[in-house]
Amino acid sequence: MLFREYNGELYPIPSPDTAIRILYPNCKYKLSGRTFVEWYSPRDEDPPTWEEIDAEIQREQTIYDYYEYERERERAYPSPADQLDMLYHDMENGIIPGKETSTWFSSISKIKTNLPKPDGEAPRIWEGTPNEEWYYSNKVPE
Repeated sequence: MLFREYNGELYPIPSPDTAIRILYPNCKYKLSGRTFVEWYSPRDEDPPTWEEIDAEIQREQTIYDYYEYERERERAYPSPADQLDMLYHDMENGIIPGKETSTWFSSISKIKTNLPKPDGEAPRIWEGTPNEEWYYSNKVPE
């Protein structure tokens, strides 16, 4: 059973497994395609029909589709480190006030001062495309 969490809410990722677990939370089963080859329900219930499962999957899909913006935002946002760096520079440049009284800003400033970024361009890591042969010929011996 798969779920995602967003703002403290769990929402289902649509699948037959998730649907069966939602419909019959304490059951145990094995499927072969769309056939139950094993089924156990502590309340001695029959397994759900595929019409019930498909209806539950549709319900889950409606919820999942609603939260698509959340998944797309997660992929689109800069990394947390980049966001914090943007915040730091906005405070340093006076775009966001508070650098004089911010403990966060002073602690980050201290780190940036003690560990400065080197001057100049970063060296290239790869000349061309790394491949398996390169990896094994440059691997550190164990």
